[in-house]
Amino acid sequence: MAVSGSDFKQWLEASGLSTSGSELSRMIGVHRLTVGNQMRRGNVPETTVVGIARAYGIDPVTAMTYFPEYHDLDSRPRPPSSAEAVSQVHVADLMAEIQVRTAKTYAREGHIREPLTGFPHTGSHRAWIDSIDKGDIRHDVAEQTGIAITYLYAQLTENKLTPVQAVTAARLSGTSLVSGLVIVGLLSEDEGGWANNARLEALKTMDNDPLMELVQQRITLLRRRLKQRKEALEYAEKLAEAIG
Repeated sequence: MAVSGSDFKQWLEASGLSTSGSELSRMIGVHRLTVGNQMRRGNVPETTVVGIARAYGIDPVTAMTYFPEYHDLDSRPRPPSSAEAVSQVHVADLMAEIQVRTAKTYAREGHIREPLTGFPHTGSHRAWIDSIDKGDIRHDVAEQTGIAITYLYAQLTENKLTPVQAVTAARLSGTSLVSGLVIVGLLSEDEGGWANNARLEALKTMDNDPLMELVQQRITLLRRRLKQRKEALEYAEKLAEAIG
């Protein structure tokens, strides 16, 4: 996805920034023709906007609100809900938390926890959508962004949710609009208002039953993916044998 080239130029002018493709490319460290080509095509990726904002010391969230697709981006509190934060915790860390709570040798007060695994993790986009879904959010996002629901499912499986899709999902769910852009990697946790320990604190305060249920869901999903990969490999091998 991208913002329009005309809106991009207007933003540059309104912000007092150079409209030279070569100058902007130099500031964000890409080939000198890249930004110029994006502007000529009329489609400028959100990553370019954020990269330029960072280079000039502009708050990326504030920069994004200039564009119609993101006009209300900063209209809600930026920090994520506890459910959103936990959705970005890797299943290995979820299981480690269970061990901390159940093994007597791992008393909370004396346990030194290693930093949580970074995200995105496998299935983290799907996990975030699940954490904010209050009904049939996948179909609503697909409808509002004009894509087939099957394509959205594939994007979630491959961790390829777009910024527009993420913000649309957040609007529909009533959660932080900024957090969706953190999830898809457009914004850093700091830029999105996530505290350094947001995920760990959300995990530590999660009740036992929801934690166990979440681990079971993640394991079921992993088992399904492994089965799909095995079936795909077996099909490929049979096809290769048939072709000779």
